[in-house]
Amino acid sequence: MQLGEADLAADLGVTPGPDESELLWARSQVMAASAAAGLPPPLGPVSTQFRDLGAFRTTTPRLKRLGFRGRACVHPAQLPVVAEVFTPTPAELDRARSLLARYEAALASGSAVFVGDDGRLVDQAVIRAARALLA
Repeated sequence: MQLGEADLAADLGVTPGPDESELLWARSQVMAASAAAGLPPPLGPVSTQFRDLGAFRTTTPRLKRLGFRGRACVHPAQLPVVAEVFTPTPAELDRARSLLARYEAALASGSAVFVGDDGRLVDQAVIRAARALLA
C-alpha cells in the first residue's frame, strides 16, 4: 500500500508546506488502514523536490516516526538518505536485542512485563516493535 500524495494534493487543491502537515491526516489514515488490514507498513510517499536533499532529509525521518518503513524515490540521489534513515543503527539493534533477552527472562520468571533501562514499562507492544525492527 502506498499513498500518491502528489495526485491527492492536486485532487484536493492542497499545497503542502515545508513540513507537509497538510497531508498528515492522509498519511495517518494509510498507516491505520494498513495495520487494520494486517498488511506490512507501507512505503512513504515520493518527494517531487528531488534536488532539495536537505528538505528530503528533513521530511523522511517524519515518515519513519509515523510508522512508514521505507520511502519511494523518484531520483537516485534520494536513495542514500532513505537508506540512512530507515536502516536501524547498531545501537537500535542492540537495544531491541536487549529488550528481547530481558523479556524472555521476565517470562521465565513468570512475568510478561518489566521496567526498561529508561524507566518505562516494557510489555508485549514494545516487544512486537523490537521484533519488527530486528526483522
